Amino acid sequence: MLDISSIITSTRNPRIVQIRSLKMRKRRDQYQLAYVEGLKATVEAINSDALIHELIVCPELLTSSAALERVRSSSYSALVVSERVFRSLSKRDGPQGLAAVVQQSWTTLAELEIGKDNLWVALDSIADAGNIGTILRSSEATGVAGIIFVGDTADPYDPVAIRASTGTIFSQTLVRTEWSKLMAWASSAGIKTFGTSGGAKQDYRRAKYAAQNLIVMGAERSGLTDKQLADCDQLLSIPMLGQIDSLNVASASTLILYEFSNNRSAWSL
Repeated sequence: MLDISSIITSTRNPRIVQIRSLKMRKRRDQYQLAYVEGLKATVEAINSDALIHELIVCPELLTSSAALERVRSSSYSALVVSERVFRSLSKRDGPQGLAAVVQQSWTTLAELEIGKDNLWVALDSIADAGNIGTILRSSEATGVAGIIFVGDTADPYDPVAIRASTGTIFSQTLVRTEWSKLMAWASSAGIKTFGTSGGAKQDYRRAKYAAQNLIVMGAERSGLTDKQLADCDQLLSIPMLGQIDSLNVASASTLILYEFSNNRSAWSL
């Protein structure tokens, strides 16, 4: 419910201070919360039935009547704040006056449901939150069953990642695990594991995909380790025609995901 008669005007308000602390990963991990900002991402969180602790609304900045009506029609409590307070929370140049505090949602490998023609993505040691968000968005567009985070990978609940995902993170299944556990799970579930490497001989467009597939993407600069490459069932490469030797990891992921998705569509015909 939106109560504009009770507006927070102090940037030192204890609740505002706590919300602001969610810009730091250690606080997000501590509270298992995330700060979501922007019309598209926040409305997507509402529509996806994410576990929203509270909405943050700034009437001075929220000019979208449709978004305001969606807030009013929701059952979530809302903090109404001044423009000064909202700007103290925002990481955007042009804040839109709508944000939310959302409970993080994680599952385990053991809880994943293995269905027909599932496609999974594992991300290992990818450092850039924007790349993580773009991969989340591409994963949603290609029907990925879940995204698995391995090693020291950037936080998908980083505000930059959430923004880059356009809020699709809230309809994704997310897992955190270790490499050895990931490989054991894939083996026991009969999932074929594909690694990516610029030196691989197999063109990703000509790979033989299985009924259950796992794509593994490595760090932006170094890619997968030698051991990880050896653990994969097959290695894929993306041919380069110009004067570059590789693509950005988010671009590479998107290409491969769509190729998998196209093959999966062909299986169902």
